[in-house]
Amino acid sequence: MDYYLLVASLTLLLQLAVFLIVVCGFLFKKGLKFRAHGLAMTTGAVLHIVAIAVIMVPSFVEGLVPIIAKTPVRVISLLASFHAAFGSTAAVLMVWIVGSWRLRRSLQFCAPKRRWMRVTLWVWFSSLVLGFLLYLTLFWSLLFR
Repeated sequence: MDYYLLVASLTLLLQLAVFLIVVCGFLFKKGLKFRAHGLAMTTGAVLHIVAIAVIMVPSFVEGLVPIIAKTPVRVISLLASFHAAFGSTAAVLMVWIVGSWRLRRSLQFCAPKRRWMRVTLWVWFSSLVLGFLLYLTLFWSLLFR
């Protein structure tokens, strides 16, 4: 198996696991288990930030920036650019929301940020979909030969 395909596939699996953690966090919120909701979302945010720092940024800089610089209007360049923009925005929002909560039991710190939590969820989900499309664009020929 190609090294880059392996790393990308493991990263995709990690992001799908983060998605499941976020879904569980949402279900905790619906069940009024707000501390469990916050812990699940914090776990998801930390895993997402680690994946960005350790895998995605180096891959983007090494593998995609040269492609974007050479052909900025190709599908792969546009997918990579939008994926990076949405993912970075979601990460910054996650850090801000989780950082303002800091494991407090009181809802007074997080309840006012509900609107931003929804925005973050949609921005992050958009990044996840764009990342999946980028994965397929990059590795389609290796996956389905």
